[in-house]
Amino acid sequence: MTKNQRILLGIALTLLLSIALATPSASSDVIIYAFDQKPAVYESCTEWVTINNPSNASVEIGNWTLENADGERGTIPEGTTLYPCAYYIYYFPYQWLDNENETITLSDSEGNVVDETPLLSDTKDDNRCWVRNDSKWVFELREEFVKPTPEPSTTPKASLSPVPIDLSKLAESGIVTTVIDGDTIEVEDAGLILFADINTPELDTDEGKAAKEYVKGLCEGKGVYLDIDDFHIIDQYGRIVAVVYIPYNETHRVNLNQLLLKECYAEANEYPNEFNPDVWLESPL
Repeated sequence: MTKNQRILLGIALTLLLSIALATPSASSDVIIYAFDQKPAVYESCTEWVTINNPSNASVEIGNWTLENADGERGTIPEGTTLYPCAYYIYYFPYQWLDNENETITLSDSEGNVVDETPLLSDTKDDNRCWVRNDSKWVFELREEFVKPTPEPSTTPKASLSPVPIDLSKLAESGIVTTVIDGDTIEVEDAGLILFADINTPELDTDEGKAAKEYVKGLCEGKGVYLDIDDFHIIDQYGRIVAVVYIPYNETHRVNLNQLLLKECYAEANEYPNEFNPDVWLESPL
């Protein structure tokens, strides 16, 4: 290759690199197109966000994340492809979006922000949703994004048949101030409480987030009663180990540890203490 040819090749490569750098990636065209933060039915299961690819190139969106205003994230499954001019709907298996002053951020698999919504609210218990219309967001009904109402489940649910509990045998009671995760709560004047003999999935999984939301709905801001383990009292992290009872009515309480097992939000994990999760699994609530 002559000197002139090398110079020409270098110029050509430089031009090609410049064009490549100046050409925007198709992923930069992907937008959050619509979302519903307060569906009409089964609200805890059918919040959704719709993503649109208006470009002429397919985009791999596997491991992209959707993040709400509280920093909680949902991850699009690996291997997901968003084809040209196509839509992808992400359904949340639990209550994830606040009804007021909520925003959603879409980021790619490397953490780069691709799109985000303004702060928006939905206090209407119907199927209207927020839809992008050019540079504006409008609140309207879009049937094509509504998830069909599920048929009634044939899976047996745990039936609540609580028996009276002698509250004098329970060492502590208090108001739940914070739900940490599916098996740990904070109780006013008592501290962190670890649910004895059960484990719920980690919070970085959909199952773990669902377990946390289930516990929040049952006891956050409410009074609970604690049957504290007589053997160890606290675990190695300083959490009180206990069976947590939630109110059913004025005289009856429900074993929340047992309820989480019965509803398949947790797995039994027997530790050397006074409790026996096998009995919970075999006994009615």
